[in-house]
Amino acid sequence: MKLEKITMLFGAVIILLLAFLIVWKADIVGVSGGRLEQDARESQNINGDWEVAKAINDDICAMLFFDEEKENYTYTIYLSKNGFSYGYFFRQGGQDAYMKDGVKGVVFEDKGIALLSLNQEGVCKVEVEGETKNQTIQVDPDKPFVLVLPIDCGEITMYDAREQIVTLYDTFTGA
Repeated sequence: MKLEKITMLFGAVIILLLAFLIVWKADIVGVSGGRLEQDARESQNINGDWEVAKAINDDICAMLFFDEEKENYTYTIYLSKNGFSYGYFFRQGGQDAYMKDGVKGVVFEDKGIALLSLNQEGVCKVEVEGETKNQTIQVDPDKPFVLVLPIDCGEITMYDAREQIVTLYDTFTGA
């Protein structure tokens, strides 16, 4: 009787372990929304005293980390997966000169658009002209910014404090 219970317990532990390994290897479980910044700092060795500008929706989390002088920076983008999964999964990160000197738009075909900038050009307003709705987003011209927009948002136009149009450098990426 005792040997039978031990065998059943051992079998249950093996089944649970196999189930855990299958879920882990299948990339079903990602990083929860509340842990994204911590995960990015750990995985990319980002200094703990760097500031962060971030934006998140159901599909994309984009973060731009930078030091006080805005000389050193790195970005991180996480995406959710379609289908049966939980959380966000690292998609890309690093440095991009367009983020330092201008505004970088990263377009994910079925997820949306992430706009990232250290804001050297002083963007203060982003206008999004959609088919059904126009939107104006105010941005602090003295601070880096990150925005996440839906893929079908329409035309994006950015302005500095003198109402001059700021160029958007975009990259199309399959999701």
